Amino acid sequence: AETTTSTSATFTFSTNEQGSTFECSLDAAAFAACSSPKQYTGLESGAHQFRVRARDAAGNVDESPAIYNWTIDATAPQTAIDSNPPASTPSTSATFGFSANEQGSTFECSLDGAAFAACTSPKQYTGLAVGAHEFRVRATDALGNVDASPASYSWTVEPPPSCGSQATASANADAW
Repeated sequence: AETTTSTSATFTFSTNEQGSTFECSLDAAAFAACSSPKQYTGLESGAHQFRVRARDAAGNVDESPAIYNWTIDATAPQTAIDSNPPASTPSTSATFGFSANEQGSTFECSLDGAAFAACTSPKQYTGLAVGAHEFRVRATDALGNVDASPASYSWTVEPPPSCGSQATASANADAW
């Protein structure tokens, strides 16, 4: 594919002259003898160009080699949590904002170890129980590369402050 996550590539080619041989070049390297199919493995992420030309039995070289350009994107996006609740709060609601370093990424969220599920930013939770909580979010880019180290944030919902039982005070004189 023109854009792929695969770090391997296989090319097949032919010519219309019997007895011809081929020369291949990857990423502007010098042409070297090759045969069809030609396979490459362990390619780096980034733009690549494959060129192949034929040499006939008389030694004539094709002056316009066949060219194929493609891009490998095997790099997962990085996910960031941009906004979150305080580390300790009496609020039983929490809202998280998040983003990724690759445009067009989609997200999956997890609360308190639950399975990841599709979500969008901002993500809001309500009715949270008193106690410790953990929010995790991971991005997936347009080619399906998933952030293997989701962004996470831990916080605690504290019980509301207790002022003891209600008491009524009465005054027995004016006071300043």
